[in-house]
Amino acid sequence: MTQYYFRARKELKARLKEKPKCVHKKWADIPTGLKGLFTNALIVLQMSVIAFIYAVLAYLLSPFFYISIALTVVTAVYVLVEERDAQSKVSWLILFLISFGAGYIVYILSDKRVCYGIYRKKYREIYERSKTYRGGYFLDNASAPVRRDCEYIYNAGGYVPYTNTDVKYFSNARKLFDNLCARLEEAKEFVFLEYFIVAEGVLLERLIDVLSRKVAEGVEVRFLYDDVGSQGVLTADTKRRIKKAGIKFKVFEPLFSLFYFGLNYRDHRKIIVIDGKTGYVGGCNIADECTNQRRMEGLWKDAGLRLDGSAVDGLTITFLRQWEFATKQKAEFGRYMYRAERTLNTSNVIPFAGGPEIVEPLCRGVYYNMADAAHEKLYIMTPYLIPDSDMLNLLVSKAKSGCDVRVVLPAVPDYGYIYRVTKFYAERLMAAGAKIYYMHGVFVHSKVMLTENAVTVGSVNMDMRAFYQEFDNGVYTDDKSVMRDVEEDFDKVFETNDIQTPAKKNVLGVVVTEVLRVVSPLM
Repeated sequence: MTQYYFRARKELKARLKEKPKCVHKKWADIPTGLKGLFTNALIVLQMSVIAFIYAVLAYLLSPFFYISIALTVVTAVYVLVEERDAQSKVSWLILFLISFGAGYIVYILSDKRVCYGIYRKKYREIYERSKTYRGGYFLDNASAPVRRDCEYIYNAGGYVPYTNTDVKYFSNARKLFDNLCARLEEAKEFVFLEYFIVAEGVLLERLIDVLSRKVAEGVEVRFLYDDVGSQGVLTADTKRRIKKAGIKFKVFEPLFSLFYFGLNYRDHRKIIVIDGKTGYVGGCNIADECTNQRRMEGLWKDAGLRLDGSAVDGLTITFLRQWEFATKQKAEFGRYMYRAERTLNTSNVIPFAGGPEIVEPLCRGVYYNMADAAHEKLYIMTPYLIPDSDMLNLLVSKAKSGCDVRVVLPAVPDYGYIYRVTKFYAERLMAAGAKIYYMHGVFVHSKVMLTENAVTVGSVNMDMRAFYQEFDNGVYTDDKSVMRDVEEDFDKVFETNDIQTPAKKNVLGVVVTEVLRVVSPLM
């Protein structure tokens, strides 16, 4: 495998040298945080245009200004009485105070019921047509906490628990993608891929190579990528090469959508399905930094799962729903289902996915319910720690009640302003008795939660975006062997990193952090 990487890296450098105008090489070397500013700048630009139009109307038509003030007050009252996290309410009220009467416009344009009203109706039609393929809801061997979690996932999102599925845990992305590429060589009928970031590099070239050969052999390949996540790191030249190879390469929500605040709702999922028999999930993007082939924010620590068996149907349904949702191409669910070989594993495995297409913040609910049922241990590995007030209070309560609460965070940040807020909440948990670990020289990108009852691994960060805005996915399981492997991964981190103690604070730092914390629900 190492020889392959060196050869592929050499070939990629040669190709970059031949076509410097087609590949944004310098952009690829810019830290992730600066790339994110591009998307935020576009949103700010849209808001600025709206603010300019509003200012002109308010100046020329004085009644319009007073009507806007009244509408902002009404909207503020609505925010206060609706079911919403308290911290989010505070953020919106501050925005209303400083918006000079235009806050209601921003709220309406960014509200999911407005941005995704039509889309939810469309998704509901897809959901109703596809739910007959998901299988029945059966729980014969689950403990009481697992049973409650499974019932929540089913009632909130319609995802059913499967058995007869073998699950393998990968503690880093390099192992996952090595395993994936070997499995792709065995693909016979179809391959589905759905990723937030698809970036130029050795890893992508490796995947293009094997997928192109599979297409030539008659394998159907569908590839869904997010336009914001891949902006600046995936060129038009590469997109053309992928499509020319016969891969059905489709974009989720093109970046340049005018006056559409739903631009902020991105497809953050990571899903691969091979022949309906094998599936992969995790936090890993298709980018060289994830496999440490290119260094950006220090070494990267990521994690993922491989599924073999009946539960792969759950991933297939999730992918096909999103494919139809994004491409408007009607999916033939029955054609790709019920292909996996049943295993003898009796553990419960639930592939789940959440996003603005459903009312319930499902991914947040999975984390919350798992934490609520934990009494002995609650281990969390996440790049960001920005919980809503209810989640924070729960974690504090667990730490104070004697549960062994441990959180693994990066010592090397990608977004400095988000990292400040993450450290603030880490200090809150420290004060309650939780143990906080910062991995030395490492950007932790894993999204893992482990209790004595179950484990979940996926693309879901512990922050407000993942809870309320993004399309995310994961796998929940009570498989003992997987739980043991995950715990061993945590133990290695605990052994090689020190428990943190509260850091010294300065006045300016406290003020900046408090401001960022207040606006964090709007990030």
